[in-house]
Amino acid sequence: MDGAEAVAKALLREKIDCAFSLPSGEILPVCEYLEAEGVRVIFTRHEQAAGNAADGYARVTRRPGFCIVPTGPGLANLMPALAQAYYASSPVVAIAGHSRYVNLDREAFEEIDGYLWVKEYTKWSRLVPFTHRLHEYVQEAFRRALSGRYGPVLLEIPKDVLNADIDGKVELAEPRNYRYTGRVGCEEEYIYRALEMLLNAEKPLIVAGSGVYWSRAENFMIAFAEKLSIPVSVSGLGGCCISPDHPLFAGQASASPAVMQSDFVLVVGTRFDEFLGFGQKFKGKVVHVDIDACELAKNRYVDIAISCDAGYFFSKALAMLEGEKKFENWARPIMEGVNRMFEEAAKGEDKPMKPQRLMRELNEVLSRDDIVILDGGETTAWGLLYLKKGKVISSQGPFGHLGAGIPMGIAAKAAYPEKRVFVVTGDGSFLFNGAEIDTAVRHGLQVVVVVVNDSAWGLVNHTRLLSTKSAERASYGVMLNPAARYDRFAESLEAYGELVEKSGEVKEAVKRAFDSALPAVLDVRVKLDEISPLAYLLSGSEG
Repeated sequence: MDGAEAVAKALLREKIDCAFSLPSGEILPVCEYLEAEGVRVIFTRHEQAAGNAADGYARVTRRPGFCIVPTGPGLANLMPALAQAYYASSPVVAIAGHSRYVNLDREAFEEIDGYLWVKEYTKWSRLVPFTHRLHEYVQEAFRRALSGRYGPVLLEIPKDVLNADIDGKVELAEPRNYRYTGRVGCEEEYIYRALEMLLNAEKPLIVAGSGVYWSRAENFMIAFAEKLSIPVSVSGLGGCCISPDHPLFAGQASASPAVMQSDFVLVVGTRFDEFLGFGQKFKGKVVHVDIDACELAKNRYVDIAISCDAGYFFSKALAMLEGEKKFENWARPIMEGVNRMFEEAAKGEDKPMKPQRLMRELNEVLSRDDIVILDGGETTAWGLLYLKKGKVISSQGPFGHLGAGIPMGIAAKAAYPEKRVFVVTGDGSFLFNGAEIDTAVRHGLQVVVVVVNDSAWGLVNHTRLLSTKSAERASYGVMLNPAARYDRFAESLEAYGELVEKSGEVKEAVKRAFDSALPAVLDVRVKLDEISPLAYLLSGSEG
């Protein structure tokens, strides 16, 4: 057995069934071993896209995503994707090649200390010096990525280490033999105290963050909320934990008026970041639950801080509940008013159409089994407000990294080939990784990309307009080429392309895209002058 085979076998023990890569001689033996064992290996056009795809695979499946990229520049290109995964708490296991270990510190071709470069934006990174211990390093990588708050890890493996033979037997254990696979608990006294405080409130609210999603705790959370009739606002991947058409859904926590009107907030699995006003949005009592004790009560004092897994918390809290007290979904009239306001905003036959109208039409063609990846600033904001069916995931996460939408959509389709996958992206973010349409074509993965084309960096334009009060200054540097035809770009790569310019045409365009059986790009023209709530939220921090 050589090093590449040892790495592949350790990955297979972790049930890796999809790998994302860009080909290079030093890493291809690992890919060959994996493919021989039934793993689907998808070769992207850029290493960042391989990392974005691994991140997307993790977010869609809630299992580790895996990518393997070339030496030196390959790892440098991967770094933005690792940073994005880090801030999204996404379990990505990345492997990069490295120049020969015997030439360490001799200015070898493509030599970098990549594992040191990424140290601040991974949970763990190492340069592997020993062929006979490669499997141990792979196991440690998964242990680190999946312990506590999830996150990305990196192994740099020198060419001579990866390709050397191993003398003797390599002992490969099952994951349960080298890492914890259960839930992380806490002292039950803390949960009793939280429940007592909640039951004494008048307008309690649950804010469900990404930690609820990664914990697979949505069923416990919904059962808890339904038993007490408590409204639920969401943040991050918490949006995948309760359907927007559920009676208890109380909108995005960053913009929901219910947040400001509650007198008790149970915040589970999310940080007090800028989207939550650094915690200052919450005016009543606050209980903060997170698996990472370092995040508890950061930026805001809380009444009770509880460090445990979200699933553990909600399952124990359910079992402890006594009586039948109900809070009668106090936020429902508020949310009904909000929904009427947004429905009214989507009306009109403008040409180009409003982005609100586009999202409403797109929502009409979605089904509950669809996967939707959002990419772009204003596009993501409108998508989160109007798309109420399917699994809707914002690709940027807390880092705000643009361009990951198409690679993530490709990963989603690879993970769930039976599902329809949409990528809804701004025109600015589209071209970051637009070349990955070629990846979708080469690998036969039908992803339908809806380009929300306002011919501008819309969010920058809007935040500048709000902060400077000057249309001239707001347009500085942000206007894009209105003659660009992203549908024709797709056609040049042998994908399906179509230009959509009128309201009412989206439904049929989507049907034609799926009927083509090809990856598709719909270039949909929208108005620039519609400003989302996100722009108002960010305008104070844009300068």
